[in-house]
Amino acid sequence: MASYPQHASPFCARLPPDVILAVAFHLATVEPLGPPRHLPALLLTCRYIADILDTHRKALYARIFRATYDTGAALRRLGHTTLTNSALAFQLVKQTRALKRLRHGSLDSDNLLSDLWTAYLMFLENDGRNYRHLIHYARVDSLVDRFMETRLWARRMHAGTGWPLDITPNALVVWMLWFTMTPERLQAMVPDQRTRFMDLLRPFAIAPLQYSPFYAPDNHFDFPIHGSLRDNNQFPEGSAFANFPQYREPSMVMERVIHYGQQLTIMSPSVGLGGKLTFLMLAEAVPYDPPSVLPIDRLHADPADGVRPTQADFIEWASIRGVQLYEPSPDAHPSEEQRLEDACSGHKQLVSASSRFDNDWNRLTGCVDPYRDLPPKGVVYTFGSIAGMFAGRMQIPEFFKYRDLINAPNMPELADFPSLAEVPVYVLFREHHCVSPTVPVPTGGTRPGFDDGVLNAYLPKTFDCQHVGNQLRITIPGVLNQPARYEDYVEGKPSPHDPSKCRACMMHAYREEVELRERVAARTKAAEMELDETDDVVEDDEDEAMGDDSAHRERRDSAASQGSHFSYFYGDLNDPENVLRSRDMMLEHDPDTEALLEEMMSDGLSDYYEDDPFTRDCTGVQDIIITGETLPRHGEAWHHYRFYGRVRQWDGLIVLVRVPTHFPGAGKTIFRGYVVGNRNFVGSWRSYADNIEAIPVEGPFALSRIEERAASSAAAPRLPAPASTDAPAPVESFRTVHVAQSTSRSPKSRSRGVSGHKFKLICLLKASPSLSPSMHIPPGPQITQTNMDTGANAKVDMAARSDGNMNMNMNASRNVGVDGERLVKIYAGKLFDPDTLQLLPQRVVTVSQDSGLILDVRPYAGDEAQDVDFAGEDAVDLRAATVLPGLVDLHVHMFLHAYAERSWDDQLTQETLVERTVRATVHARRTLMAGYTAVRDLGTEGAEDADLQLRKCLSGPNPLIPGPRYFCANRAIITSGTYGPKSSLHPHQDGVEDVTGAQFADGEAECIKAVRKQVGAGADWIKVYADYRPRGRMADVNKKIPAVSIQTFSSSELRTLTSTARQLGVKVAAHAMTWRAELLPENGGFNTIEHGTDIPDELVESVAKSNVIWIPTLSVIYATDTAKAPGGRWDATARNFQKALQKGVTNIACGGDTGPFPHGDNALEMKLMVQLGADWRLVLRWATLGGWQAIRSMAWEGREGAERLARVAELQEDARAVGDNEVPFGAIRRGFAADIVATSGDLEDDFASAVDKSSIVFVMKGGKVFKRDGRETV
Repeated sequence: MASYPQHASPFCARLPPDVILAVAFHLATVEPLGPPRHLPALLLTCRYIADILDTHRKALYARIFRATYDTGAALRRLGHTTLTNSALAFQLVKQTRALKRLRHGSLDSDNLLSDLWTAYLMFLENDGRNYRHLIHYARVDSLVDRFMETRLWARRMHAGTGWPLDITPNALVVWMLWFTMTPERLQAMVPDQRTRFMDLLRPFAIAPLQYSPFYAPDNHFDFPIHGSLRDNNQFPEGSAFANFPQYREPSMVMERVIHYGQQLTIMSPSVGLGGKLTFLMLAEAVPYDPPSVLPIDRLHADPADGVRPTQADFIEWASIRGVQLYEPSPDAHPSEEQRLEDACSGHKQLVSASSRFDNDWNRLTGCVDPYRDLPPKGVVYTFGSIAGMFAGRMQIPEFFKYRDLINAPNMPELADFPSLAEVPVYVLFREHHCVSPTVPVPTGGTRPGFDDGVLNAYLPKTFDCQHVGNQLRITIPGVLNQPARYEDYVEGKPSPHDPSKCRACMMHAYREEVELRERVAARTKAAEMELDETDDVVEDDEDEAMGDDSAHRERRDSAASQGSHFSYFYGDLNDPENVLRSRDMMLEHDPDTEALLEEMMSDGLSDYYEDDPFTRDCTGVQDIIITGETLPRHGEAWHHYRFYGRVRQWDGLIVLVRVPTHFPGAGKTIFRGYVVGNRNFVGSWRSYADNIEAIPVEGPFALSRIEERAASSAAAPRLPAPASTDAPAPVESFRTVHVAQSTSRSPKSRSRGVSGHKFKLICLLKASPSLSPSMHIPPGPQITQTNMDTGANAKVDMAARSDGNMNMNMNASRNVGVDGERLVKIYAGKLFDPDTLQLLPQRVVTVSQDSGLILDVRPYAGDEAQDVDFAGEDAVDLRAATVLPGLVDLHVHMFLHAYAERSWDDQLTQETLVERTVRATVHARRTLMAGYTAVRDLGTEGAEDADLQLRKCLSGPNPLIPGPRYFCANRAIITSGTYGPKSSLHPHQDGVEDVTGAQFADGEAECIKAVRKQVGAGADWIKVYADYRPRGRMADVNKKIPAVSIQTFSSSELRTLTSTARQLGVKVAAHAMTWRAELLPENGGFNTIEHGTDIPDELVESVAKSNVIWIPTLSVIYATDTAKAPGGRWDATARNFQKALQKGVTNIACGGDTGPFPHGDNALEMKLMVQLGADWRLVLRWATLGGWQAIRSMAWEGREGAERLARVAELQEDARAVGDNEVPFGAIRRGFAADIVATSGDLEDDFASAVDKSSIVFVMKGGKVFKRDGRETV
């Protein structure tokens, strides 16, 4: 303990405190490196000065720290309120002591692990000052070299297998080898030292199964991972790698350190990823000369040689570094830049050295536990990080020795490690963003919950991919027929994110509004009831919740920290007092300058950060897809490749599939890695295998961004972006990769030996398969090349299409087919395509009035329509309108009218069947005039079999009454005693005076009989009440129980109903307010679910993946819940729908349960869907093509249905041959029914108004016009 003079100096006592503090600050910073060694002398001057400095010690030490160390990264990552004077003062003491111990260079220090952590975190936070402390004062590079030579493989035999230990000290030193490497140091390394270091790093670099480079297994895309995979054991005990993929317990990688006085949970950096980075860094420094046997450059090469490198290609490759060395930055930035540096992370505009490691920091601190759904971790991938030209190398291990390495129970000798061949990798990457409300592409894989499709970059096995203008469009045949649009990322280009359309933004705003209303309601209720007990309960609940959130796991004890009396982890972190006591004892060991400073420190530790540094504005980006290709000049030397892949949102893992362009049969390679320091794309490539659990051949790779020189004359020019959307945009498509047998000749190639290099150089693709006799890789994904839509969906020869257009133009003047067929031409200003979700400009649709089918869809020039006579009936002028396929309502009740006019019971019991039937004809007309050309009536509600006769009146080429295509379900089936109307005089009687709202069936025998009778009577569909409200008669004594829906039929009865219907070739719809697993078709359930207002959280994922089609019927709940109070029926229904959208439920069709609210207002369903956050284009698809896919008969399903659909363009689905309800509709394409409507509104700017019945100006059903220029024609 230092002592002070008894009396204060009279001179010093006259000095103001701020002067003394200024003197102290300048003394402490006169030498910016090392401890403030001049400060103790001032402290010992007199008692007065000592008291002043003691009183203001925190502010003084904080000021010293800001002046001598870097704080910008900590401000961004921890938040401004965390970096108090106390926190900065603590960090000053901690870093000063650690640097002094590191300078002494003892590898036996009890504090070695803590000091390595301090140095590593200082590198992550370095903006120039930290680097000088670490390199110029502490000489960390010397300590790292000695640790590599003597400690990296220490105690490896203790593990029993001989592999170097995967422990924190090893990981920190391997990473700091890269942080401390400079070009001068790398060049100065003697070959022997470089070779030793590479041998020491070799296990970490080429044994990814032993040293995983990933924060979580790469077979997962969606998180959190199910806890059952913690004990994954795919291989027998005794094998070298008993667990694959590796599921590491979070407690085994979790560390807890004290950083800026805060307890920080952080993951030990991956020694596998760091080993690859440093191994390739050293490998690239091996000098070699280009083979003299090769041509000097491309001009001297023989074109007959095909793909072959030249000496110039080797020289270019030798000049490229796949691993860019760490670059410390200068101290200061311009004021504007500095404000940006301090304020945010995850932006490309940041220029400081530390900002490049914000993503790495967020991964280390936020990707510790993949089994829990934790709060936001910060940005793990900065937009544009992978966009641009990248180059580097991949290393390929010799197959047989790699196989032996995998099978060996212990680590072999270095001489028995597989030799490595190097291959150059060049690729121009593009980055594409899926911006809300666009729905991202689903993942692939074969085993949900275990395999999310990593072998195809998390994408489905088969997909169509087009680059159109500035968008990447992906279609999944049979799953995602309308393309998912991904916007090209261009640095500096404004984001297309629109908060008014973004589902996340809309849901956030909606939640805020609901929460506000709930708070107001709660306060009002509390004021009225004055229940103080409620507050106590809430507080108890909050305490329990906080206890759950703060639960932590035990950290692992690394070998280096065992036996240390005082470790950097400060003993038992469960006891905060022990943390403080241990910290104080550690800092009091050395009675020198630092001890004197520490004597003044007495700050406590906060258990949590006081602010949230991860609060960011919504970008709307839901998914990122990467595409790329080898430039032609690089392909001439190293072969041509295409790349496609995806970024894993959880940790920023990039997974790419590389496919040879000219040699698809050679197989594909999967690259998985991270962008380290926002510069180096490093990771592990693997070969393809059908079995996700098979151990593949793997090797390290590293790429970094390069500046691409001007393209050679051989390079194909890039297509410019279209100037206007009025003309078809240029298309860049992946070429066909899935080729069973290649018919083209392969370019000639010659094998060339290369000497003078430590690694084999694989120059030619034909040499690759020789590395792995077992790598007979199946073809890659089926990525087909498609043409952009030009009005016709068939892939036809362009010359044939031109001839066809010429014939059409010749007949345009009289609109008569070659066989005298009556034609109508519709000239559309815009046309909505439900397949692509596009509004296609200027399309002319040719319709046959005789067959009622669409014959052709094509673009037209502006002057083409000038000579058309639109006064006649054979040409329709909709150039100022938007043309749509006819709309479909999947849930109507034609024999009901609005409950606001008359209750359901009164309609059934007081209106005659004649009156109800007449009303139904009026309802049908209103529905058609509102643009709905097809409906499904799910129950006559007491009108017996009148729907069967109504269908007859609405059908045929000359229907008796105007109305939509009418699919009917006759009478819904329900258990007895459940459905109304109910008699007050006879409680046990079903119905009133023989009027029943549904058909009753009890037991399997009656269920079979009911289905058979309805199908025999002519029902298109069977409707079953899977749940309902059977206890309605209790309403006079209980207001809650009667409203609860419970299961009606037993599970066996439900299976009987569905199996009987399917046996008879009829689909089944279920009225179900609550979803149950047994209702899904995969479990023998239903084709559509009506209502479904309650999807349990545990069932949402199954619903999203199911083939069931959901009809939410938002409209009927919105219309009948007049109060719309928070927590009420509408509020719960809206929340349920939004939750489903957020969880990826998109197999939806539109049906409003129209009838309880007015017919003709059917569009209310679409309006509500968009209002709740659904993409209007997707909603329009649900109401058109999606409607037909739901309503169509069983004859269109399965393989036979798909084959039938493929032949639609042959015009064989004529209603005269197949019937009104069997023709395809819902899209404006050749061979589909001419069900066409048009709106005068603007779908993009005001969707609700555009789909309203008042905006529908044209209606055609089956080639017959029912409404034109806004007026009915019948």
